[in-house]
Amino acid sequence: MNIKETVNQFARSFDQVESIVQALPFAVVLTNKKRVIQYYNSMFEKIVRENQAGLVHHFLDDVIKKDLDHIQAGTNIHLNSHDRSFVMRTELAYIHGEEHNIYLFSSIKELEDLLHVNREKSELLETVMELAYDGIVIVDENGYITMLSKEYGDFIGVDPKEAIGKHVTDIIENTRMHEVAKSGKVEIADLQKINGDYMIATRVPIIRNGEIKGAVGRVLFKNVGDFNSLYKRVNAIEKELKKYKGEFKEQNKAAYTFLHIIGKSKAINLAKSEAERAALSDSSILLLGESGTGKELFAHSIHHASKRSNGSFVKINCAAIPADLLESELFGYEEGSFTGAKKGGKKGKFEAADGGTIFLDEIGELPLHMQVKFLRVLQEKEVEKIGSTSTKKIDVRIIAATNRNLEEMIDKGEFRLDLYYRLNVVSIHIPSLRERDNDLSILSRYFIDKLNKLMDKRVQGLTKEAENKLYHYQWPGNIRELENVMERAMNLVHSNDKMIDINHLSEKLLSKNETKEIIPLSDLMEQTEKEALQSALLFTKGNRSKAAKLLKVSRTTFYEKLSKYELM
Repeated sequence: MNIKETVNQFARSFDQVESIVQALPFAVVLTNKKRVIQYYNSMFEKIVRENQAGLVHHFLDDVIKKDLDHIQAGTNIHLNSHDRSFVMRTELAYIHGEEHNIYLFSSIKELEDLLHVNREKSELLETVMELAYDGIVIVDENGYITMLSKEYGDFIGVDPKEAIGKHVTDIIENTRMHEVAKSGKVEIADLQKINGDYMIATRVPIIRNGEIKGAVGRVLFKNVGDFNSLYKRVNAIEKELKKYKGEFKEQNKAAYTFLHIIGKSKAINLAKSEAERAALSDSSILLLGESGTGKELFAHSIHHASKRSNGSFVKINCAAIPADLLESELFGYEEGSFTGAKKGGKKGKFEAADGGTIFLDEIGELPLHMQVKFLRVLQEKEVEKIGSTSTKKIDVRIIAATNRNLEEMIDKGEFRLDLYYRLNVVSIHIPSLRERDNDLSILSRYFIDKLNKLMDKRVQGLTKEAENKLYHYQWPGNIRELENVMERAMNLVHSNDKMIDINHLSEKLLSKNETKEIIPLSDLMEQTEKEALQSALLFTKGNRSKAAKLLKVSRTTFYEKLSKYELM
């Protein structure tokens, strides 16, 4: 099987195609034979006209402001106002029987934005893969190779077609591809020793619908001498870098997207829709919801979907830091400003988030005296370090979150009204697990699948008795509590058990004497009616006709009730 056959085979899988092109640092443009643009990727859009669209049907020469009749492939060119050189390469391709040109503009750059491509563009992917300088490998969720580029195969002395179907550790030395396919964590610019030299490796998990499908990796093996020099320098200053490792991770850990938010209920889809729209602006966002609902996950996703996604994502928990240290953490300090201040001073969280996003969790716990200083940052867009006589302008997007009722706190004088207005430009309610009809089973299934991989078990699901217990529990801890319950249950099941039963659940879920608040009788009747409808649907696996018969009501009445309680 040659490289074209290999690429065609895997181009049929949208999941893998998307991740392959995501790992390539090229701007890709597809034109007809008259050089009229038919398709382009997000990398090309960033290079020629950032944050704008509508390049399709434009003459490529006009877009890049170059006369391509007088430029040969492989020539270094400058594109528009960017002070960077790009090597242009071109390839003739026949797509659906028609002649097209594929242009690649490449520069030395790290992983870029996700490239969306469909199955019909497999011909485009094929040519891009043949033009790629670097080594590319794809593995499935178990670490078995499904694709190896010709360049990579030549470098390690392996025939790509013979590598397919073998475990990646048997083909590539010191690889971590199987670990990324298991953990789902991105690894960028990692040093990997191959053939006695250190290479730069980037590994990205393939995630679809919240599930890890495999991983794609890219290894830079050109200019090996330069990489080895870099390795020696990094190794020499490793001790110094360790001091900043924690801070670096804190500033750059927006690792989740909206794809990681699991659920299909009306409530969660509404919250996601609002968050996706809010991500497009720079306005402050206030995330409201109970503990364990996933407010931090939403904050990560909003940052990742925003135009600030390449900037830092800095998180600070206002409830976890002592009040006397909070000011120095947020705003930083100058050298010698107080006893114990480290030499050279320290950059605050706001300054560290400059150009990116700062996530202030538990904002309701912010002391009143700090609220005044925080308000100034929002109003003036500047910070002043402790011990400094000057201020510094910053450009930061604010996302705050709380599980408290800020309006009640305002009435009690515990939270400033003017700060509330500054934060509450866009407020998004993150629904509790009780509000997310039918998401409980989806989330349970997700956690079971996730834990099966981590624990090497083969649990298929929940028994009806266990599912019923989960369904009637109030879930005060929401998704965080559900994950804890599922992990406990998975630890208790035997290796040969196929189902989670009630004896695997915690005693708290099995208790019949759970304390509940007193609610009006009318509300209780509606709640009972709604739960009966949900239980019937759960018991009949969503068959509405059977559910109506089970409740002994007409189909018309049943559908009216479903509509009333928004269970359609």
